Amino acid sequence: MDIEVALVENIAHIKLRGRLDTHGVDQIETKFTASVVPGRRNAVVDLSEVSFISSMGLRMFIAIAKTLRRHNSKMVLFAPQSQVRETFASAGLAEIVSIVVGEAEALSSVAP
Repeated sequence: MDIEVALVENIAHIKLRGRLDTHGVDQIETKFTASVVPGRRNAVVDLSEVSFISSMGLRMFIAIAKTLRRHNSKMVLFAPQSQVRETFASAGLAEIVSIVVGEAEALSSVAP
């Protein structure tokens, strides 16, 4: 699992690549959390290169989204591949985290 983070003003632009299974989450969760939570930043997360997500990946997104919400910040996921999108739908993730089609929509969702 690979993560790239770019901080622009109060928005963390995060790109994930690989599989968000137990091993993948272990590789990126600390950096992901440190990129958004302490600075109370809004986050837009590009999932276009994430091929699989397990319950551990869902848990990571839910935990970070809830923490950000308590700090009046939010996270928006965008461009999930079809298998990942189906997992999100089955788990009802959209009730907790915004999931949109593209980056422009994600950025407009977190803009002040």
